[in-house]
Amino acid sequence: MARHRRSPDADDSESSFSPEIESCFDVDEVDLSGDETDGTDLDVQDNDNLDVEDQIQLFGGNIHPPEYYRLGIEQFNESSFGGEDYSHGSTVLLDAIEVQWQQFCNEVLSRDPHVCLESISIGILYKFFEWRLNQKAGKDGRRLRGTTKSSSLGTAWKVFRLVYERAIGTKLDPKLNRNMHKVLRELARTHGLSDQKRANRCMTINDLKEQIETTLSTTKKSFDLGELRILAVLFLLLLAPAGSRPTSILRLRFGDIRVALARDPEGGPHKILIRFTLEFTKSYLGTKDAKTFTIPEMMFDPSLLLSPHAFLLGILFRHGAFRASHLTSPRQLDGLDIHPGERELPLPLRSDLKEVCIFRRAVKTLTGYEMSATKTITHGMIASWIKRVGEIMGLQYETIPYSLRYNAANEFDQSPDMSEALRNLSLDHANSTPFQKHYLGRIVRADPWAVIRRQKPQHALIDQACSIGHSMSKRRPTGLTAEQTASVASDPRVRRLTTQMRKLRPGSEQHKKTHRELRSLKQKLKRELKQKIRDDWTDEQAVDDIERQLQGIGFAKPLVDHAVRPRRPAQKLLVEALTAPVDDTLDGQYRRRDDAIEAIVAYCNVEEGPTVRRTNIPSTTAVSRESLHESSEDNPLFLATMSVFIDKPEQRPRRCFLCIGAALRLPLDDPRVEDKIQEFYTPGDLSKHFRRRHLSQLRDNDQSVCQRVPAAQLCEGPSDTIDREHFGSEMIEDALCDIPDSVDSACCGSAPYSTLDVRDSSDFTDPELQTPSSCSPLTPNKQATKSIEVIDLTGDEMECSLDVLDPEPARHSASGGVIERGISVVDLTE
Repeated sequence: MARHRRSPDADDSESSFSPEIESCFDVDEVDLSGDETDGTDLDVQDNDNLDVEDQIQLFGGNIHPPEYYRLGIEQFNESSFGGEDYSHGSTVLLDAIEVQWQQFCNEVLSRDPHVCLESISIGILYKFFEWRLNQKAGKDGRRLRGTTKSSSLGTAWKVFRLVYERAIGTKLDPKLNRNMHKVLRELARTHGLSDQKRANRCMTINDLKEQIETTLSTTKKSFDLGELRILAVLFLLLLAPAGSRPTSILRLRFGDIRVALARDPEGGPHKILIRFTLEFTKSYLGTKDAKTFTIPEMMFDPSLLLSPHAFLLGILFRHGAFRASHLTSPRQLDGLDIHPGERELPLPLRSDLKEVCIFRRAVKTLTGYEMSATKTITHGMIASWIKRVGEIMGLQYETIPYSLRYNAANEFDQSPDMSEALRNLSLDHANSTPFQKHYLGRIVRADPWAVIRRQKPQHALIDQACSIGHSMSKRRPTGLTAEQTASVASDPRVRRLTTQMRKLRPGSEQHKKTHRELRSLKQKLKRELKQKIRDDWTDEQAVDDIERQLQGIGFAKPLVDHAVRPRRPAQKLLVEALTAPVDDTLDGQYRRRDDAIEAIVAYCNVEEGPTVRRTNIPSTTAVSRESLHESSEDNPLFLATMSVFIDKPEQRPRRCFLCIGAALRLPLDDPRVEDKIQEFYTPGDLSKHFRRRHLSQLRDNDQSVCQRVPAAQLCEGPSDTIDREHFGSEMIEDALCDIPDSVDSACCGSAPYSTLDVRDSSDFTDPELQTPSSCSPLTPNKQATKSIEVIDLTGDEMECSLDVLDPEPARHSASGGVIERGISVVDLTE
């Protein structure tokens, strides 16, 4: 018997808030054969000692007595099952509108909010939404972004109807709903709200390649840790073929990934298959069925920048994620074979990583950055990264993750290999209505004139002209110049706040508040000025180019931004490996892929830090780049390292030993070396820096390990450990007894004390205990502890305690220390 579906009512609260509601049950498929259930089918996991046969005989075939069900009916809480089953995101929207309604009724109308809902009228609704549009400050006086689109006002009205239904229990009167449409149009016209929808231009595969190459090569955008840059690319490569919602990709766990070596049924070499299952999707009225996407490896791929296999395998090898303990290198994949008669060889991952998210953020620690074990990258974070890279690319339009979803939807729609049902399944749509309304490009991707004239359409040109990258230009401004930034100070509001702040006592609450307002205002004005310059640039630059060509001058030479730092060696190697040309041989193809994976793994450990535009360093403290390569004690890095050694506790150095240790781990041509070895003006300034930049990063229950080596080992002279010809990172690696690459910083004590290597205990690896294979922060190590004395290098009094992790007490050079909040140096004297 055919099932009939109720057509959605135009005035229904749900009809305009979401697509059709899927039925939870299918009557034709209900299995009513449960009368034959025997005792072995019962679920008795809650009580292992339960005698099922006795219970069945005692309660007439049921495991509970009748009183259990009678009491359950009397105590049943129906309110917890009432109302709609909204997702967390929808509930947040409902709660926000409800809070605003309560604020309006209490502060403006001086009436009970629930009573106002019961006696709702068109006048109250008109004034509520007008009040909402006029609100400039929200909770705790924070400035609100405001409403600029009429569609946003319509969304607020839809959410309000759900708030009304949740509070009253019935839907809003249909006549009132129809009248509100006129109210919304009137409010939109009065407040000058825009009717333009967000552009749904697609990011084509060529645009995606440019986006990835810019993400990997740019230095105008930095990531705290190199792994974040790799994850930013992997996110795009998994989002592009699936066309899924961005949040579902960000919630991928290692357990959602399956990697296998598959036999090609058409012949040829074995190929790597990636299967990823999206479980966390939009959950309106219940969870959706999980979908699994399969991506086969493309042999002789013309661009490894578009290879999700290279980036995902790089992350897996980086964390030693394969269950086979000896599978530690991508080159080992080349020799693997599939058992005769079988089609695949699974490459299972470690079971302890099953619930660990792939897209995790970096957190700042005592000595640098490391990947968090629990904190994930949010949608706002990844969206800001993509937007910034789009600006650096020179795109005219704002780049959003949904640009890839738009592209996938339109490509699925036009592909003969994808049916309409399969397209809706991939996009999580119940029918084709959402696609036609929101995803089908309003920039028509077709050549209608060629169709009318029955000529061959120019598909490549049309795709380029309709894509998000059609107006891409590297000349487009990505920031403000010094003159443009200084012009913000001439704004009357900035002048007023500046004058007002000068009259206030520094440190007072009013001074801090005014300073925050001034800073926020300047940032707002800079954003607005930057956006205006970018919006006007296209036409203004086009006119300039036309005039110059007509005058025979030609194009103007692009300006070189000397404030942007050059790419570091690790970043250069990464880009070179991923842009290597295609090799004609199979061995060459394997070598090309493996080199790219190894470059990705190596770059994951690189600490980039925040984005900093290079400025001129004062000549009194500047360190020339060439002087770092000197082969004598005149080497600034050598002198800086020796300056943190002291003869007695009373001495107070003026350089930070943690920063010096970080500089020793960097290549000599890294510009950060000059910054890290700078000398502070006074020891007190060093103390402030140490507390603010290092000790403040220690949180409760944090532990950091100190790997100690006798100071004499660094001071025996050039014939022993110090290679005067190659002083730098190589010297410190030899001097510190082959400390693993996960070590982030080094610190130095006095001559009778030790050179310390400070890092997180989860990264600590001793050669005697285990061999580091992946430097993964997911595998903790176990060591014994003992206590020793602590002094403060800066000379200030500090109360602290220290435990030493000593795997072999007789060998002091192999022990380490656990740093609690407020310590700096370990005393090694017995």
